[in-house]
Amino acid sequence: MDLPWFRGAQKLKFHDPTRFLADLRKIEVEVASSQTPERIRNLRTNGLREAREQRQAALFCHGMGQRIGQTVFFAANEDQDYDFVACWVVEGKQHMAPVQLKEVVPQSLNPLATIESIVAGLEKYSDSAGLIVAVHLNQAGRFEPGSLKLQHLRVASFWVFAAASPDQSQWNLWGNFTEPDAYGTRFIYPAEA
Repeated sequence: MDLPWFRGAQKLKFHDPTRFLADLRKIEVEVASSQTPERIRNLRTNGLREAREQRQAALFCHGMGQRIGQTVFFAANEDQDYDFVACWVVEGKQHMAPVQLKEVVPQSLNPLATIESIVAGLEKYSDSAGLIVAVHLNQAGRFEPGSLKLQHLRVASFWVFAAASPDQSQWNLWGNFTEPDAYGTRFIYPAEA
């Protein structure tokens, strides 16, 4: 990304995903045992969209952090063509990247939702060489990473993350699918920061 973008991104408020998710888990456990309507428990109202996207950003960044052995912070930034900025430090050098979140919603919300339809929708991004795409696969079932085809996609990297256990205590992160050696990493939803 260019220098003005980088300077602007440095002014955003970044969050530690581990702390964010640990704090959120306390609320999730409490709400799960309440009489709260399911669409509110699952953050499926317009008023809870921002909370849902922050949770997804935190999950992706926590998984990336576990994969690379560094904390990957996140900051929401809806003013641009992406959803948040990821930030990490390697050997004293700060790195930042814009991240576009996508979600393959549960089949109960849209039985036709697939990763392939998301990939097809991303083909409109003709010049997004610096953009990371993170897809939350929010459906039960088996994901076959080898079947994912990204022939004409022009993004920096493409990742998929999904719960690996029914209680969402374990997660998988697969990628980078723009490279030939994409692979999966399992990580644990943090219960404490």
